[in-house]
Amino acid sequence: MDTLKSKVAYLNGLIDGLGIDEESKEGRIIREIASILEDIGEEIEEIKDSQNDLQDYVDELDEDLNSIEEDLYDDEDEDDFDEEDIEDFIDMTCDNCGETVYIDTGILKGKDSIICPNCHKDIPLHIGCGCGCDDCDDCE
Repeated sequence: MDTLKSKVAYLNGLIDGLGIDEESKEGRIIREIASILEDIGEEIEEIKDSQNDLQDYVDELDEDLNSIEEDLYDDEDEDDFDEEDIEDFIDMTCDNCGETVYIDTGILKGKDSIICPNCHKDIPLHIGCGCGCDDCDDCE
């Protein structure tokens, strides 16, 4: 920013040093151009200051978010599963796309079909949910 300000100051010095008649048409135009350049330099400096303030604020938000993420996910490790967690899911192959789909047994209660997360088509449920519930006809 100093270079822009120094260049405008140099330009003003040239205008003053050359003794350009400010009453002539050319002199008024040159003086007005120098004034506009000075205003542009000040606006750019204000924008730069605002940008720095915004960057500081975003950095603080990022630190806060990282802290919250650490608090929420610190105890959870995606690679560690208990046997109980695995038993809550069943796997089946989608008839439409052939992908293996893992389904929470709690979702199966009272449903005739589910939507495949891969191809978004209905998968008819012709299996017991494996939960041993009394609500499911296939588990009885």
